[in-house]
Amino acid sequence: MALNDWIGAFGRAEALDITHHLERGYEAALLIQSIELEHYGDRPVRPELDLRLPPATQAQILRRFRAALQVCREAVETVDARRNECSGQELRQLQLIEDVVLRYSGRKPLPALSRTPEVLPRSLIGVVDQVRRQLDPEAEASLVAGFRRRRDSTLVSLRVLLLLILVPVLVQQSTRLFVVSPLVDRLAPSSPFLSYPKPALEERAVEKLRVFKAEIEFDALLNGKPLPSRQELQQQLSQKAQSLKEQADQESTEAIKNVIADLLALVGFTAVCFVCREDLQILRGFIDELIYGLSDSAKAFAIILFTDIFVGFHSPEGWTVLLDGIAHHIGIPARENFIMLFIATFPVVLATIFKYWIFRYLNRVSPSSVATLRNMNGGG
Repeated sequence: MALNDWIGAFGRAEALDITHHLERGYEAALLIQSIELEHYGDRPVRPELDLRLPPATQAQILRRFRAALQVCREAVETVDARRNECSGQELRQLQLIEDVVLRYSGRKPLPALSRTPEVLPRSLIGVVDQVRRQLDPEAEASLVAGFRRRRDSTLVSLRVLLLLILVPVLVQQSTRLFVVSPLVDRLAPSSPFLSYPKPALEERAVEKLRVFKAEIEFDALLNGKPLPSRQELQQQLSQKAQSLKEQADQESTEAIKNVIADLLALVGFTAVCFVCREDLQILRGFIDELIYGLSDSAKAFAIILFTDIFVGFHSPEGWTVLLDGIAHHIGIPARENFIMLFIATFPVVLATIFKYWIFRYLNRVSPSSVATLRNMNGGG
């Protein structure tokens, strides 16, 4: 039983190693394509070409290109032997890596007009190769191994995703309840640093006291009663002021507890990311497979929905509610000028990032999705 467990663990490690090489190769292929697009006019990299850049910058670009190309070649050598175990998204990634490696294989391509015609179309050759693989005696074993590898990748991805969610939440709640609350309750009254929310809360309490005084006078006039005497009014205002002060002190300590507990939760999230670095790469591949595995219409729908919520013309209301909630959570006043400045800049930056991602990556990986997106947006 122990031997079987060891063999199974070794098989999972080998499968995840393939995923790791495939992800590294895919990232390297995208880096090479970005270098081609940015510096060589979407043409192959030519080291002898002068880019009209500082020599140190051009040398750095070429070093990055050579390192990325080496990673692509290693990925092809590692993954090609187990191609049958790859899923559809992984095959598309491998195809992109192979295209980049073939482009720099050392053979100079002939011009398109003088290229020697092939005996059989490439599509027919691909069909014959697919049939040959299906008739291979080891095809069933390869399919089973591929299913196991994808299952292990899914399990690792779900485990890391749960850790990224549960660890910060548990750290935030447990430390706030058992560590932060007792310390803040003891140190906040005597520490000015832990009383930073009080000025804003006291201003809010003063405004509430002014409204309370107006309500007393309005209620007396509405019911035809005489206005309370100065002594009675002072007594009622004194009681209300004491209540508002206690409420402001309570809100101040709650805000301090929230800030400290959130910082500890951020430390827990960072620790999970540091410990599970390799698993995060598998999670990224899992998410890429989910996203790029959608149909073209589903991709376009998801992009339009997300962009309209966060960068659309009706998104300022949502950002205002979100920023007000964050300000209340950490005990600072929600400044209208800051909120308006944030709404005027951040969604624009976010929209630019989306457009850049669509132009640089989605347009290469799934051009049909980009065409569907343009049609759903009315051709814009």
